Order: sequence, then structure tokens, then C-alpha cells
Amino acid sequence: MCFRAICGGNKWDLEVHWNDDQNILLAVQDVMKEKLKKRGVRTLTGLGKYFRQLDKCGSGCLEKAEFKLALHTYHLELSEKIFDSFWLILDENNQGRVDYGSFIRALIGEMNEYRKSFVRKAFMKLDPNKTGVVSMVDIRKFYCAKKHPQVLAGFSSEEEIKSAFLETIENACSNPQEVSYSEFEDYYEGLSIGIMSEEDFINILRNSWGI
Repeated sequence: MCFRAICGGNKWDLEVHWNDDQNILLAVQDVMKEKLKKRGVRTLTGLGKYFRQLDKCGSGCLEKAEFKLALHTYHLELSEKIFDSFWLILDENNQGRVDYGSFIRALIGEMNEYRKSFVRKAFMKLDPNKTGVVSMVDIRKFYCAKKHPQVLAGFSSEEEIKSAFLETIENACSNPQEVSYSEFEDYYEGLSIGIMSEEDFINILRNSWGI
């Protein structure tokens, strides 16, 4: 497999030398992960909220133009050629609409199942009745930043980390009074991009939520 990424302004293009769909997706994911390394959390939580707001009928699907506008808004543009190839892979039945969860997973990949299991475990602790949502009051109550890596290293205070987390998660939510599982997962999908070590990622969840 080989590809070359070319950056012109905010737009990335790929010189793809194959027709295999899987390799095209992997090439796009590699480029996106590089762009998202230092802003994965805010970008993915923002995109998730943006998509849910656009989806007025609650179908879970959006049209091609809406996805292109979203990528432009969050400075994740692909060239017309690459975006069209990417879209054809996703809209395989030529319906003109694609599930936005599938779009995000295809665009950046997704956490492995091991990491996801800990995200689910943390959410289940907060949502023992399995309602699918957690009040922001409980999020504030249970989130602990005492053992966050930046706190332990002396770079940030416990209160600074907690405030930053709460601000990000509140901004990501359609309802500022509660957090849905999809919004919770969006946060950790973004965080996961910049953390290579499985142990480090799991420890952040364990220390934050006491799981």
C-alpha cells in the first residue's frame, strides 16, 4: 500500500494508486488522524453535535452536501476527487444519504473493542438504570481529575482539568443538562486518537470514573 498526502491550505488530497475500497478508507483515516492529533476531542464532539442538530427528523442519516459542509466547518476538507471516491464507498446503494455514525467511523476509524469496553463500563456506572443518558449533575459529581497525567506531572491543577473536561462535554451535548452515550463515546473517540498506549487510555478511564 502506498499513498502520498498533499496539503494545500486547509485541504488535503491523496494520490491513491489503487482501486481497493479498504485501502482508500485507510489512507483517508491516516490523514485525518494526523490532522486530529491535537484537537481530536473538541473536533469529534463538535462534529457529533453538529450532525445531530442537522438531523431534524432523527433518521441518523445526512446528505452528501451536509457532510461536505461539516468537513469544511471543522477544517477537515478533502479534495473533490477523494471525497467523491470516499462517498461512493459509503453510499453503496446510491441512496444519496449516509448514516453519520458510519461516516465518522469511516473517516477516522474507531476505537478498538477493548477500549470501547471500558468506555461502556464507565457509562454504565453512571447510568445503572440503562436509560442511555446521564445527568450533568452526576457527571460533575463522579468525574475525578486527581490522577490525570497532567495533574500528576504538575502541568495542570485538578480543578483546571475538571473544568476543561466539563466545558468540553457540555458544549458537545444537545441538551446541556444531560449526556447521552453517543456524546460520551464521541469524547473518548477523540481522546483515543492521541493516545497510543492501551494502558494509558484505560488508566485515564479508570482514574476518572473509579472503574
